[in-house]
Amino acid sequence: MTLFRARVTSQSLTRWCLCLVMATAAGACRSESKPESPPEAPAASVQAAAAEEPVDLHGTGGVEGVDAAYDRSRQPAKFIAALGIAPGQRIADVGAGQGYFTQRLAEAVGPTGRVVATDINDEAIRRLRERVLARKNVEVRKVEPDAPGLEAGTYDLILLSEVDHFLSDRVDYLTRLRAALTPQGRIAVTHLRAMRPPLAAAAQTAGYAVVSEYNDLPDHYLLFLRPTVSP
Repeated sequence: MTLFRARVTSQSLTRWCLCLVMATAAGACRSESKPESPPEAPAASVQAAAAEEPVDLHGTGGVEGVDAAYDRSRQPAKFIAALGIAPGQRIADVGAGQGYFTQRLAEAVGPTGRVVATDINDEAIRRLRERVLARKNVEVRKVEPDAPGLEAGTYDLILLSEVDHFLSDRVDYLTRLRAALTPQGRIAVTHLRAMRPPLAAAAQTAGYAVVSEYNDLPDHYLLFLRPTVSP
């Protein structure tokens, strides 16, 4: 009897060990066959990567109130007053960029006037549209680099602020602008004083005369052109 119990116990132990080995092997197989999930990138890293994407705003100017030194140089209130804008006028802000003067121009023409701000830079246009969203008298318009994109006989004043040095052909561009002016319309050009000679020469060649000039800005010239010939 004792021998029988021993044999039974030995057989049971053998089966128990065999089951344990099989169960362990099965678990190991399941563990090995389960694919590992890739680690998730931290949200902060994703946001940082998005923030580091380059944005090309070269040549699009600034925004009033952001850089005090730039504001002192440009003197926006004095500059807008020097333009002699009347309520109800239509103004083109050519190469407006981020719209340094656009909002003040809109205030000067009032609700019955209109400002069309043009540029070629998509990001500058997007930012300016956001800033003037509540202004019903401002239109932000994308144009081609050498085409003004302005309606004929429409504008009382066309402003070129720190933009003429980007033009591939100043004479050709100024010639194209002439058709957009009203009969008494003017072109106002402002830039650093060192940039005045090439603009003045191009204006004369394109059929304009300098009818007046404002010299009370710290670093910039401001001159006004009128056509001497018909469009």
